[in-house]
Amino acid sequence: MKPIIISASLFFGVIFVQAQQISVGEMARTARFSKVIDEINNGEAVLKYSDIQGDPFYKSGFSKAKVGDAENILSVRYNMYKDAFEVLNDSDIYAIPRNNAFSKITFIPSNETFILLNDDAGVAGYFLLLAEGRNTLLKKMAVSYSPEMPAPNTMIAGSPARFDLQKPIYFIKTEDNFIKITKKAEDLINALPADKKDVAKDFIKTNKIKMNEEADLIKLVTFLNK
Repeated sequence: MKPIIISASLFFGVIFVQAQQISVGEMARTARFSKVIDEINNGEAVLKYSDIQGDPFYKSGFSKAKVGDAENILSVRYNMYKDAFEVLNDSDIYAIPRNNAFSKITFIPSNETFILLNDDAGVAGYFLLLAEGRNTLLKKMAVSYSPEMPAPNTMIAGSPARFDLQKPIYFIKTEDNFIKITKKAEDLINALPADKKDVAKDFIKTNKIKMNEEADLIKLVTFLNK
């Protein structure tokens, strides 16, 4: 769909005037927002999200959130299928541009923060921030789409179109590296800076850290940041 170019001053002004948290920097900037529709067009048919089993969103509905470094408050949602944040303006929905001005989004009710990464190593997209400091723990979530499969015959049932939540992937971002967490603790230890290898190994062993447990990973990264 062709992007709709609107003035950021008009867009943000309409949304934030009641909250009285209008950022002069945001209002002065002209941004490109693409209007989106809750549907999938696979070339053969157009399906509305409501006709597909499962949910492509991180949370149901829109939630209040801070976008960027300003104090502006928007109603947003995270589309895990598209890996995109979307903002509600009256009855219209727009995709928030992927640029540095909107690279940090914090949901107000839960205080959960997502950051946008795009580096030379091919790491890109939105990540949920779980622990931060010299070492940052990030969680990547995604949803896949499977089209409808008609029944091949009367003996075998078909399957409806559906969204499936994928298993999350965890990363530790150090000052010099971006480490994908695997089930093997040795993989992480070998990728850590030299001054962290032994202490990390001892901590993992002593505290029986499981590399596939989110709470354990938060505990480990919090320790590494001390």
